[in-house]
Amino acid sequence: MGRKTTLEKEKGKQSDVQYDKCHRTRCSPSELAKTYAVLSNEKKALVHEMGFGALAENVSNYSFSNLTIMELADSFHIPDSTIRTNIGRFKVDATKVGHALGLNATGGLYRHKMLKKEVPPEQYEAADKYRKKSLADLRDMVTQIQLDTEEGITNFKRAFILYVQKAVLCPNNSKPLSSKTLPTILDVTNPRAMNWGQHVYSFLLNGITEMKKKNLKSADGCVFALLIIYFQETHFGVDFEEADAQPPWLVYWKDSILKRRIKYEFEDPAVSIFEFPKVHRINMYSPSLLFRWILGQCLGAF
Repeated sequence: MGRKTTLEKEKGKQSDVQYDKCHRTRCSPSELAKTYAVLSNEKKALVHEMGFGALAENVSNYSFSNLTIMELADSFHIPDSTIRTNIGRFKVDATKVGHALGLNATGGLYRHKMLKKEVPPEQYEAADKYRKKSLADLRDMVTQIQLDTEEGITNFKRAFILYVQKAVLCPNNSKPLSSKTLPTILDVTNPRAMNWGQHVYSFLLNGITEMKKKNLKSADGCVFALLIIYFQETHFGVDFEEADAQPPWLVYWKDSILKRRIKYEFEDPAVSIFEFPKVHRINMYSPSLLFRWILGQCLGAF
């Protein structure tokens, strides 16, 4: 019997209830796109003010399968932080995550834990009430909170910061949000000044580490960022001189382009660079792979 294609494996896993439950809570760009679309202009202005405007306005509404981006997570090599494929290795770091998603990748770092003894009581209490909130809870808060008072504006900022993390930036397997995201709402005075690139990168690195260590079916974190970084570097190269190559990179990777690239790269076993067993990985100078890469560009698949 021949090796199963990605689509065949996905269909088989979709019948597994545990698999479905595990993957419904993962990174969902389309969730953010749909919610942002219904927000008022006043709320959208606050999203931009907080530094999430580029992400929210340009994130793909294309609902690709998590199995697609999990191929990338599985190909991620933790020691040197690279995506390893049959056509080369692609470095991932906090700056590239920021460029990919339109986030600030400089400035102050968020604390890893929200310890009661280290946080002013009023800030701790305000943040702690979100501890058990689910994605649906946060979505409702973001869409329903009124901005007619300073308290309403502050509550919207807190809810949206947690919502964008639960949906895209720092998604986790459990229904409630990750407690690691709570420190981000202790002070919402100027969130755009914080190093979100590092925050998202660190969360993703921990998620993939846990996935590999415990042999999990999926990884916490924004694996979508890996997808954008990988596509960006294989499409434009490392110089990024073209206008379309300037950050935020997800601006170029709109629904139609992203869908075409994913279909070519991941769903066609004749060309997918992720379909080979790891022990058979070969370098990017293989004539057959180089020919396939050139052919892909000629056919407009890239």
